Amino acid sequence: MNKNNHKKNTISLKAPAKINLFLEILGKRDDGYHEIETIMQEIDLADNLQFEEIQEGVKLECNDKNIPLDQDNLVCKAANLILKECGIKKGVSINLEKKIPVGAGLGGGSSDAAATLKALNSLWGVGLNDGELMEFAAKLGSDIPFFIKGKTSICSGRGEKISPVEVRNKMNYLILFPRVHISTETIYKNLKIDLTKKRKDVSFFLDALKYSESVGIGKLLFNRLEEVIFTTYPDLLQVKHSLEFFDFCGLSISGSGSAFFGLCKDRHQAEAIKSKVELSGTGNVFVVTNV
Repeated sequence: MNKNNHKKNTISLKAPAKINLFLEILGKRDDGYHEIETIMQEIDLADNLQFEEIQEGVKLECNDKNIPLDQDNLVCKAANLILKECGIKKGVSINLEKKIPVGAGLGGGSSDAAATLKALNSLWGVGLNDGELMEFAAKLGSDIPFFIKGKTSICSGRGEKISPVEVRNKMNYLILFPRVHISTETIYKNLKIDLTKKRKDVSFFLDALKYSESVGIGKLLFNRLEEVIFTTYPDLLQVKHSLEFFDFCGLSISGSGSAFFGLCKDRHQAEAIKSKVELSGTGNVFVVTNV
């Protein structure tokens, strides 16, 4: 926040993407959501948001023409929630610079909404603590509470129960977004829960994050939604096969897809694979590390 009175009240924040290192579906809930257990990790691919106080209302601008700018946008919903719940008699103009691909399973929309809650809490000196911000976030969507504290966490319930996880190492990833936009709703709608299948136990993964190097962690990457993603979007299975050619420590798809991430031994390996994957023209390629 600017301290100079002659300047406008503005604040800027980055909204990092996430990947799901582990995702198990435990069952269907009475409220229509699914009970999940997932390890989410923030990465340094991020959207940029700028907030400027105006007299009234919520205005949104974005560099991506595919992003709705109306009140259905999670950023607008987050801003309106703060205005309403905290009785703020002002407005905000928001500029959103998208860098995180949409419909990729990287949580861009959720992260933007969490950044909006944090920014406006600060801009207007509302004084909400992290717990209160997470309650607001849970009203907006399942992945949003995670982004209030971010870093790496295990999330359960429908995603709103969050416990931080200690990660010992810097983790280097190659991310490939194959330019396929997937609706989370579609994937969960097509999900058939087979309760006879043996559930994956998350505790091995938590131990690996604490004690193992990338090679050990890579072997444990897991996403229960992969099967339904590949059944619904068979082209993505071809993309996975083409990536398996590279020497990743582990390879998975994030959330409900469509972005793949390969865990690499180091930054150097990630950059080397990036130049090869880019030549194939399969999609947008990023080299990232955990936040």
